[in-house]
Amino acid sequence: MRRSLLCAMLALPLLTACGSKTDTRLKALEDRLAKVEAAVETGKAVSLKPGAAGYGILQSDMGRIAVAIAKVETYAGGTRVTLDFGNPTAARLSGMKAKIEWGAIDGKGLPVVNANQSTSFTAPEPLPAGSWKQYVIDLPGVQPTQLGFIRISGFESGNVDLLSS
Repeated sequence: MRRSLLCAMLALPLLTACGSKTDTRLKALEDRLAKVEAAVETGKAVSLKPGAAGYGILQSDMGRIAVAIAKVETYAGGTRVTLDFGNPTAARLSGMKAKIEWGAIDGKGLPVVNANQSTSFTAPEPLPAGSWKQYVIDLPGVQPTQLGFIRISGFESGNVDLLSS
């Protein structure tokens, strides 16, 4: 019995050292998993700023869809935004849907917390294959001068129509 107790007492520091190594390895795996999850989420939302050049890329089940702000103007106590959607695929997309969020930004260029608004968007017309199409979205409650960002997320490509020759 003393021999078992002595072995256990000698093994305890070794097991504790293994435990700290295991904790370190577990933390490293958690960090790597967080990076992988973030990479997977990349492309599922696009944030655009009025006046900024360029476009964002949404990753969809049909491939990539480009989105850019074409125009921002005052409309009925709010803002009317024209978004350009670009479809590089060979399929026409009908019934596209997305969540549109908008709001102001602070002095650091970050969205103002708890001041964002959102709406659901369903494209009224199909997005033709291999082309750009503009869609108008009205954003109530914010003037163009106060609009700091627009975020498009939850994109669904809708029906896919392959054109035959």
